[in-house]
Amino acid sequence: MAMTYVCSPLSADTRAATLTNAAKAISYMAMAEREFGERAVAPHAYLPYLLDDRVPAERALALEFGQKLLTLCSRLVVYGARISDGMRKEIATAQQLGIPIYYRDDAGGLRDAV
Repeated sequence: MAMTYVCSPLSADTRAATLTNAAKAISYMAMAEREFGERAVAPHAYLPYLLDDRVPAERALALEFGQKLLTLCSRLVVYGARISDGMRKEIATAQQLGIPIYYRDDAGGLRDAV
C-alpha cells in the first residue's frame, strides 16, 4: 500500500508547544488521507511521546526513523509556512529519491513551494 509522508514543524520553545505541533501533525495526516486516498504517516505525531526532542541522541533517533519511513512513501506533503531544519532534510531526501513533493497551508489548501 502506498503511503503519504506528512512533513510539518515539530520543534518549539516549550514541551507544550512541541506537543501542540505533534497534534497538528495528526490533523495533517487526516487531511492527506482525504486528499490522496492513502495512508498518511507523520512520525512526529507520536514520537514526541516516546522520545524527547530536546535530547540530541533522541532527536537524532527520531529523525533517522523519519528518513527511513520516508523511503517507503510515494509522496511528501509539506504543511504550513515554516520550514524547520528537520523538514529541510526530509524535503532534500524526497528530492534525492525522486519522491513528488506537495505544499499545503495549515488548512490543507495549495500553497507555493518555498
